[in-house]
Amino acid sequence: MARLELSYDGTDYFGYARQPDVRTVQGELEKALAVVFQMPIETAVAGRTDAGVHARRQVVSFDAPIPILERRVVGRLNRILEPDVVVLSASDTQPGFHARFSAKSRTYRYQIWNSSLRDPLLRRTFWHVPTPLDVGAMNEAVGHLIGQHDFTSFCRKAEDQTRERTVLEAEWERIDQVVQLSITAKAFCHQMVRSIVALCVDVGTGKKAATDAPTILAARDRNVASGAAPPEGLILWGVDY
Repeated sequence: MARLELSYDGTDYFGYARQPDVRTVQGELEKALAVVFQMPIETAVAGRTDAGVHARRQVVSFDAPIPILERRVVGRLNRILEPDVVVLSASDTQPGFHARFSAKSRTYRYQIWNSSLRDPLLRRTFWHVPTPLDVGAMNEAVGHLIGQHDFTSFCRKAEDQTRERTVLEAEWERIDQVVQLSITAKAFCHQMVRSIVALCVDVGTGKKAATDAPTILAARDRNVASGAAPPEGLILWGVDY
């Protein structure tokens, strides 16, 4: 069993997961792996990021037909892949390792540029919010979501799948004009982080109260939440095993 770590700018991809007739990270990675190993390779991934979402340290596993020589595999893959995807490391790992099922938790970061003026150099990786944000209120709101809950109000509907998740940590911080959320959970459901961000921004701008968060959570109804924040601010920051 082999393990890759990769980083990517997801702006120009239709998400991580392979789809017919569109450009995806998995599709491009598996094409490159097929060239390196001279055979079809199917990968598993720690977190299937949506269209436009990025990864700082994504983890991928696959059955390798030969032992991994890290320098050779990393070098060849990075020569084949476009510059917006970079393989950071490649290694053999223990039998039974699975990028998704072996993971203990995932951490995402959401980045907001909180200024009256846009910064064109940040547009691919930040959500521009011109209205001043009350980070204290945003932390009060997200604090209500820590722990084990049914996150139906914050997740896109998926048939026959539970939306009960356990959030281990969540905190907003401000660094000058950057306001960012770091959130860690055992697993996330579809659009959960972006939906939490959207609610917190509504709280930070005064459209909702921080005390609305537990009521929205208990409602188990996506219609009472705040929708989803744009994808460009979201980064899969890391995976813990």
